[in-house]
Amino acid sequence: MHDEGYAVEKTEKGFVQWKIEGTKTLMFVTKDSKSIQFYVSFSDGNATLEKVNAWNSTKRYSRSYLDDDGDPCLELDLDLEGGVTEARVIDFLTTCRVSLDGWYADVVK
Repeated sequence: MHDEGYAVEKTEKGFVQWKIEGTKTLMFVTKDSKSIQFYVSFSDGNATLEKVNAWNSTKRYSRSYLDDDGDPCLELDLDLEGGVTEARVIDFLTTCRVSLDGWYADVVK
């Protein structure tokens, strides 16, 4: 991530905090190292179940939901089983960034 110019830091809990245009997001690597998950949530905004459902019905590689507090969340997963290239990881980071922009405009705003 550093090689691609992203500002990241590893947290005490072992996941990576990644800032995208000032927004704090998280990257989790599963304990078995078989997948990576991108995660972001907002505690404010105008998200509704209808907006979340509209997002999910038109997107293939991400999912959105309202958590137990009613806050909108966005997640994307990258399956690492069977191997993955550096180019694929870079593409996943781009997909996360683009998805966050679109999701924020469509669901949170």
